[in-house]
Amino acid sequence: MSTPTQDRTDPGGGARTGSATGPGTDRRRDGIPEPERRSLLPDHDAFVRGMWPEAFVAALATLAVAWPLTTLLRDNSWAFEAVLVVALVAVSGAVLRTIDVPPSLVALGQLLLALAGVVALYLRDTLWRVVVPTGETLERIGELLREAGTVLQTYAAPAPTTEGVSFLIVAVIALTAVSVDSMGVTGRAPASAGIPLAAAFLVSVSNTGRAMEPWFFAAVAVLWLMMLAQQSHRVTTGWPSANRQESRGGTDVSSGPRSHRGLAQVMGVSTLVAAVLGAALLPHLPPTFFTGGMARNPDARTVNQGDAGEVSFTETMDPAQDLRNRSRVPVVTYRTNAISVQPLRVTATERYEDGRWVAPGRMQSNLLPPGAPLPPPEGVSPDVSLTEYDMEVLDNQLQPPHLAAPSPLTTLQPQGATYRFDPTDSTVVLQGRAPQYSVGFLVPSPGVPLPAGVGSQPADPSAFDADLLAVDEDSRDAIGALSEEVVGDAENTLEAAIRMQNHLRDQQIWTYSLELAPEAEVGAADPISAFLESRRGYCVQFAQTMVMMARYEGIPARMAVGFLPGSVQPDGTRQVIAADAHTWPELWISGMGWTRFEPTPGARVGATPPPYTRSTDDSAAQTETVTEALTPTAPEPTAAPAPRDRTWLDDLGDLLPVLGRALLALLALVLLMTLVPLVGRRYREEAVRSASNPTEKVEGQWLLLTRSLGDLGVDAPPARSPRDMRRHYRDSTLMNRSGEDALGRITTTLERSRYAAADHLGDADASRMGDDVRTVVEQVREATPWNVRANAALLPASGLAGLRAWFGRTFRRR
Repeated sequence: MSTPTQDRTDPGGGARTGSATGPGTDRRRDGIPEPERRSLLPDHDAFVRGMWPEAFVAALATLAVAWPLTTLLRDNSWAFEAVLVVALVAVSGAVLRTIDVPPSLVALGQLLLALAGVVALYLRDTLWRVVVPTGETLERIGELLREAGTVLQTYAAPAPTTEGVSFLIVAVIALTAVSVDSMGVTGRAPASAGIPLAAAFLVSVSNTGRAMEPWFFAAVAVLWLMMLAQQSHRVTTGWPSANRQESRGGTDVSSGPRSHRGLAQVMGVSTLVAAVLGAALLPHLPPTFFTGGMARNPDARTVNQGDAGEVSFTETMDPAQDLRNRSRVPVVTYRTNAISVQPLRVTATERYEDGRWVAPGRMQSNLLPPGAPLPPPEGVSPDVSLTEYDMEVLDNQLQPPHLAAPSPLTTLQPQGATYRFDPTDSTVVLQGRAPQYSVGFLVPSPGVPLPAGVGSQPADPSAFDADLLAVDEDSRDAIGALSEEVVGDAENTLEAAIRMQNHLRDQQIWTYSLELAPEAEVGAADPISAFLESRRGYCVQFAQTMVMMARYEGIPARMAVGFLPGSVQPDGTRQVIAADAHTWPELWISGMGWTRFEPTPGARVGATPPPYTRSTDDSAAQTETVTEALTPTAPEPTAAPAPRDRTWLDDLGDLLPVLGRALLALLALVLLMTLVPLVGRRYREEAVRSASNPTEKVEGQWLLLTRSLGDLGVDAPPARSPRDMRRHYRDSTLMNRSGEDALGRITTTLERSRYAAADHLGDADASRMGDDVRTVVEQVREATPWNVRANAALLPASGLAGLRAWFGRTFRRR
């Protein structure tokens, strides 16, 4: 058991200890008696002060969060550079702490050295005299970042490890290492260091495209727990004194108010239960990639990996992500003898819930037996002239059970797989992968007019599922108003549908754009109403609006999802890529059955209306061509028209509002950090300034002492005798011999002021007491951890108390 004279501060800056020491004991500022200090080996003392073990564990934790990145790239040539930079950060921080550099300068030095290391590894040839960055250095950094952005947005995992990608990853790892070391080691707050660790870890594991490997999480978790254990050991070893408050019980932190302990236990157990149940019950989102999705690329994913042809709309019924996909890898390559090219239908749905379309569930009981003949199209009048065409798929990368083909089908011959057919929405369900297949499909004969009776009979609601006639309640009023305006007095369902289609295709009213209007701009609560107000959207918005308009008019309607016909290649084949994803409405028209319409404006190649929907009295429809030239052409962009190349001025313009708000917030923070310390100083010294005699000056100096130490985290003493208050401060602080002597003189002067005759105290006594107060406060400040000192300097408790007092006096006057 150590004696009170053996108290020391935690060498790592942990909990401060202190006790009464006898006269003659020489105490250093770190609390270690000089004889004992001389018994310590210098290298051991430096080793402890530099916190080398903690720096080593923090470096390992940083590398652990980067471990999952090895699955995202083809090779790990960046790993060696990352290890070098992380080691540089760890060693430099330990060395700076060893030589007793202030914590803020340690973090700054690590940051500068980390950046210098990254520059030396990747930009050495752009430096002036191999030291000073130049304008060429900044230009090269921009080039590397642009290159990295292109790779990460164009390639799927594993992406090629270009110089730009390596530069970006090593730079991010370097910044993570500085953050973790600054917070967890220099700042003695490993729990807070978990924030940058978690951020880097989540970016890494969420981009693998598959479930997280357990050892990735285990490595990070174990190393972070080791950082916490190191801190706990550092703090507890700083409690050698029997007089230490936390070691005696009673007011021990481990035996605090039972209500708080119980609340903490309940919250902890509840959080654990909620986390387990939530992970088990809530639907899991699909994994994402860098910047919202690495594009599929033939160099990044192969057929053998089984996911080169994945498209997101088969699950989400919304092709927005696919429309932004820059990959040119074909999903389907085919030939057809059709004159009028047709979209390739994949699936359809009739359920619209909570502002989105729900992918259909394929119940086995509803499917026809494997290989059963395809049924003839339902509801088509014998008077309608149909022509059968063939399509031969030469390469199919769309994953089963999905199959892309025009509709309605007459025959299907998949190679290497069987199929089942869902007659409820005319969808093929593959039983295995079919790399090639051939189909026959029907199209209304070109140039042959439809019979006069088509569309003349309204649908019988009892013959259709209720979902096919359900109008979204949130947008019913807006849909109804638009439908009544557009459809007018049309009684024929085909004519009504053509009016809807042609109205939505009018580019003077509606705008095709992948970027939807912000909710705050349109003020609508549901997606359909927002589209009707902004009049801007892509195929989903146009198609679902026509579906809801048709249902409002009593016409059964559903949403179909698939691909546009794709681009003609030099050999005459057509290639469909992920960005050709498309949606369109299918309406039930008497005499034609389920009929395709195309309300999306002609901003996309192939999104042309079917010939049977063309109205001779609609100028907008007359200007569009029905068929495409069969001569080979270069692939055209399939998304919205490409905007002009952005310049740095465009980027700066986008950033100005954000930068303005950030600067205003920073200015407000600076003003606050300037105001609070000034108010705190006046509040601490107000009794000294207002004193008119020595007694009042002594009391003012005592109040200055208590408030100054309060800013440093030392509780004010109870209202007892000066000697008891002196004992409280000796037990609660850490000072050397001169500080303890100054504290003794302060309490003696205070005792004389309160209990001796008034003429026994002069201005000189109050002046000497002021010097002693400054000595005590300075010594306590030197022994206080850096974060407490920083808080006392920037946001002192006395400053906040002074503001409260000022507001209180102001409102009392009113």
